[in-house]
Amino acid sequence: MAATIGSTIILIGGKVVLGTMLVTSWIGAALVYVAAIAINVSRTRRRSSAQRENPVSGLPNFEALRSLPPFGSATVIAAKVVNFEDLAAFIPGDGIGKLVEQVTRRLQLASQGTTLHHDLDGTFAWLVPYYQHSQIEGQLAGLAALFNAPLTIGDLRVDVAIAFGVNDEFEGSNAQRLAAALVAAERAIRTRALWTKYTPRQKDDAGWQLSFHSQLEDALTGGDIWVAFQPQYEIATRRLVGVEALARWTHPTRGPIPPDEFIIQAEKSQDIYRLTLFVMDQAIRSAAQLRERGIHINMSVNLSAALLDHSDLVGTIRVMLTAHHLPPEALTIEITETAQIENSRQARQTLAQLRRTGIRLSIDDYGTGQSNLEYLTEIEADEIKIDKRFVSTMRDSQRNREVVKSTIDLAHRLGAVAVAEGIEDAETMALLVGLGCDVGQGYHLGKPQLFSDLVAILTTPPNSRTA
Repeated sequence: MAATIGSTIILIGGKVVLGTMLVTSWIGAALVYVAAIAINVSRTRRRSSAQRENPVSGLPNFEALRSLPPFGSATVIAAKVVNFEDLAAFIPGDGIGKLVEQVTRRLQLASQGTTLHHDLDGTFAWLVPYYQHSQIEGQLAGLAALFNAPLTIGDLRVDVAIAFGVNDEFEGSNAQRLAAALVAAERAIRTRALWTKYTPRQKDDAGWQLSFHSQLEDALTGGDIWVAFQPQYEIATRRLVGVEALARWTHPTRGPIPPDEFIIQAEKSQDIYRLTLFVMDQAIRSAAQLRERGIHINMSVNLSAALLDHSDLVGTIRVMLTAHHLPPEALTIEITETAQIENSRQARQTLAQLRRTGIRLSIDDYGTGQSNLEYLTEIEADEIKIDKRFVSTMRDSQRNREVVKSTIDLAHRLGAVAVAEGIEDAETMALLVGLGCDVGQGYHLGKPQLFSDLVAILTTPPNSRTA
């Protein structure tokens, strides 16, 4: 009996001890689990904080700015250090960190208590409350004045320029409004302005640029892009000796688009080859049709220097000439951006092949800084075109008149034809006659026109022409 009671006590005691051990083990495991969760949460918070902080300046970055409550009536200011990448490559060691520190210190003077945000590429942004809107222009002008003084980094004195973009529209998400301010800052850099404001027109332009490739294709196939022809006259005799083919774009909703605008965009989007070949084919076809009518004049077509790196360019032009039965010597290719040619072996080879084919070469916009004497010695140009900014102002500027005169003399010494662009009045025409210029074009002699209008002029009896 006693043994039985003893056994029962031992069993009960064992269960109690075992239960206590299990509870203790469970609590211990739970504490370890809770601790692990706490460490993970802390690590996640630190990682999230790091993702919203610029590692160089310690300032909150643009992700932190985008994550704020809606900006509402506040204005977004973006500031971009001009040529930041060049500065980062030039300044040795940790100097770029010191540069950012000094830029930050100056910008914080304008934030007036609002938080300055810093991205990785020398770009900053902050918000201006609505009640400070009237002070924005003055603040930015004051900031620009602060950056007139160079920054000192070790033994270096560095000139730093900064441009600002402003978005005071209330519509759009935080991310959209920040992006709009950055677009405005980029525009300020391109236009060398202190600051620009983002406008609905810029928004439309951005949408147009993003769909430029497809719009260009539609315009080429739909006839919205067409070729105008501007006549070129021998100055001494007023005899028509050539025409220049010029691309034009009449957009169905935007209306006429300035050539510089869509040509630059075509170069950026790699569509310039397609556009140039379209103009080239139309020009060669038109020149051939004139020859069929007994009108033997020269046809000039602009060619971006970037296209000279295309190894199939010469072959493609030859095919066009053959297809339309136009002799190569009736075609003149005008080249700009000659500085780019000097650094490209393929471009120089292409030019040499074009000349061997019999095609005439012209240096366009001579005197604008892109052309130089070394280029003239490398490529035998058949003509040199004097840029219109010198021709159109030569009446009122003795210096520009001397530039025109020296270019005409240079062309003649090189055995080339001197062509003056931008002749707007009879007085300029008379000056060019006195300087011995060979060929001229401009609104005084004839505007760019449809091919049908050009044919009508050329088939009019000479004594009835007004040009």
